[in-house]
Amino acid sequence: MTKLEKLANLENTTVIDLIEDAVYEDSCKGICMNENCDYTALVEIDQTSGYCEVCRTNTVKSAAILGGII
Repeated sequence: MTKLEKLANLENTTVIDLIEDAVYEDSCKGICMNENCDYTALVEIDQTSGYCEVCRTNTVKSAAILGGII
C-alpha cells in the first residue's frame, strides 16, 4: 500500500477524493513519509517537507504531491 492509499484509508475516503480536494481547496491532507509513521495533518497543497509532530522531522507530504498533480 502506498502512503497515498494509506492516507485515504486513514481519512475514510478515496484517493480520488483526496486529489479532488487538493485541486479545489487551498489546503489538503498530508501524511508523514517515514516508514513506521502514519501521522496526518492538513497542509498546503504544495507541501513537501511539513513537520511531523510524532517523528519530529520535516517529512509530511501533501496528497497533491503524492498524487503527482503538482
